[in-house]
Amino acid sequence: MTYKTMLLTTAAVLFASQAMAADLTNPFYVPNEGQLVSTTNAGYYRAKAKHDAGVLEGYYAAETLEYGLNNNFSINGTLANMFDTQGVYNNDHNFAYQLGAKYNTRNDNVLLQASVNYATLDPQSFVGRAASNKWYKRLDGEVKLGYDMGNGLTPYASYAFGSEIDAADRELTQSASVGVHKYAGKYALDLAVRYDFVTDGKNTNEWWADAAVDYYLKDNVALGVYGSYFLDGSYSKNVDYAYDAGLRLKVLF
Repeated sequence: MTYKTMLLTTAAVLFASQAMAADLTNPFYVPNEGQLVSTTNAGYYRAKAKHDAGVLEGYYAAETLEYGLNNNFSINGTLANMFDTQGVYNNDHNFAYQLGAKYNTRNDNVLLQASVNYATLDPQSFVGRAASNKWYKRLDGEVKLGYDMGNGLTPYASYAFGSEIDAADRELTQSASVGVHKYAGKYALDLAVRYDFVTDGKNTNEWWADAAVDYYLKDNVALGVYGSYFLDGSYSKNVDYAYDAGLRLKVLF
């Protein structure tokens, strides 16, 4: 695995998340004006290559705070850390940072959300002085469309895109997803299929299955498990399996 690929993988895993009523886990949820939501993630990822070419794995943790500026617009910030399990990184203090914003609008039962995120990390913190002394910087955007069918059922589709910035050699990564979210009072379930792809001079793609299950300990506290599993794609001839799984706690203040 190249240094650049490792950084891209790290950034994607650290900031990956599954995000109106009181359903904190709804993909269109934003806190109301003056409200604050804390999301704590702790997870593990593992990818095994075929032909005994090795395993890439690691643990990560992230804390996101999201504040509602009004009932449809929120800002958020994330502090994440990747823990070294293979001697790949420089140490266990591998911090990454993200700032973002979300905006919701609704026309009858049709839901629309637009979001933007800026992420950055210091490569030398991860892999030492062999890395560039320039900070890795990335800008991502997403548009999400859904339909409120009532009874807590919301099918949705999304398109996301992003790229490293402040670098001469960069590519546009894209992702399309379709899924369904079900809220049933004490429980919430989210299932989706995601297609990640790059078309800049080469056609690389990955199919993933995403899932999350949450239980409401209180009306304002949801505890859940989530995971993603690699299904197929241009890397399938080299990848035996790959997955990401973790725990998530969401608290509304």
